[in-house]
Amino acid sequence: MKGFTHFISGIAVASFFPQAVHMASQEQSFILCLGGIFGIMPDTLDFKFAKYFHKSDFEIRPDPNNLDARVIAETVANAIRKAEKEGRGTVQLHTMQLGSNLWRSYTLAFDSATSEVVVDIGPEVDTGQVPFEGTELKDPEKAHARVKVESQFFQQFDKKSQIAIMTGPCFEFVKRDEGKIEIVFLPWHRTWSHSFTLGMLIALLVGIFTFFTVPEGPNPELYSIPRWLLYPLIILFGSMVHIIEDSTGFMGNNLFYPFTKDRTNGLGLMSAAEAIPNFLFVWTSIICILYNLDRFRWAPGDTPPGIENPATYFFWFYAIPVAVMAYFFFKGKKAKEAKEPKEKGRPADFDAATSVERETDASVI
Repeated sequence: MKGFTHFISGIAVASFFPQAVHMASQEQSFILCLGGIFGIMPDTLDFKFAKYFHKSDFEIRPDPNNLDARVIAETVANAIRKAEKEGRGTVQLHTMQLGSNLWRSYTLAFDSATSEVVVDIGPEVDTGQVPFEGTELKDPEKAHARVKVESQFFQQFDKKSQIAIMTGPCFEFVKRDEGKIEIVFLPWHRTWSHSFTLGMLIALLVGIFTFFTVPEGPNPELYSIPRWLLYPLIILFGSMVHIIEDSTGFMGNNLFYPFTKDRTNGLGLMSAAEAIPNFLFVWTSIICILYNLDRFRWAPGDTPPGIENPATYFFWFYAIPVAVMAYFFFKGKKAKEAKEPKEKGRPADFDAATSVERETDASVI
């Protein structure tokens, strides 16, 4: 999911605590934003810290003046061969920036049917990834390459990965049972930072600190939990909602690091880069925030609520919009499947000019 989606979801979680709403409205507290901060914290830790501490066995920096798809494919194949011998191998692919708004694109695919690494040098594109016609390589031997490896491999994504703008992706190859190689996209992403254990650890440390430093607020008899406990709970649930939202996509999370070593598979319900799923989570959060702000408002007892009938509110402002979003989501999904017909069980045609898996572009995750 997008960063803003996680941020607004964290605020929505915090709004379910009446005391937090009262603190925000009566004491000008930013405590609701604490949920948003920790809602986006897992991705911040990954893309601002973990990414730069990760070291790959191989790095690919294509020379724009001497492009050769086979060189790229051979380097990726060498990382797979390293995994065959040593159990693991990683490769980092870099983008090719030609100007302030000009990039050379290329794609990487893993054909599991033939155990081949497939690389295609694409056209020049702008930052919006709009291609410029006539910029394709003229030499087909330089533009396309297939390199075979000994082991069979498998991956969760069965489409091409596009390397075009910003930063390129990283792949890890892990030797599994029966000698098969698993292809892991962005091995530094959604590991320790996306675990329930990290959220619980941070919440515990913050809870110890707030227990000794946060005084009780006004009218404590109105609330079921003390004020000091509010902070660790918002931190815990803010980080948890991030993990739950990410689990709806194709890439899962390492939920109980360090007790578990690998990421789980996602539910595969949607792509993290799709607009409608992101908007659905944002809309759900906004509806919940408005509802909680109204029902937990600080007002005299004779003041009528703004939302007199919650059922009517959720029907008109949530159920109907979600039904409309679902209609367009599944309609678009069917249209996409119709454009790319594929027989059940048939491997993807990596040599065809079909759609590229945009979610596997590190710049959009």
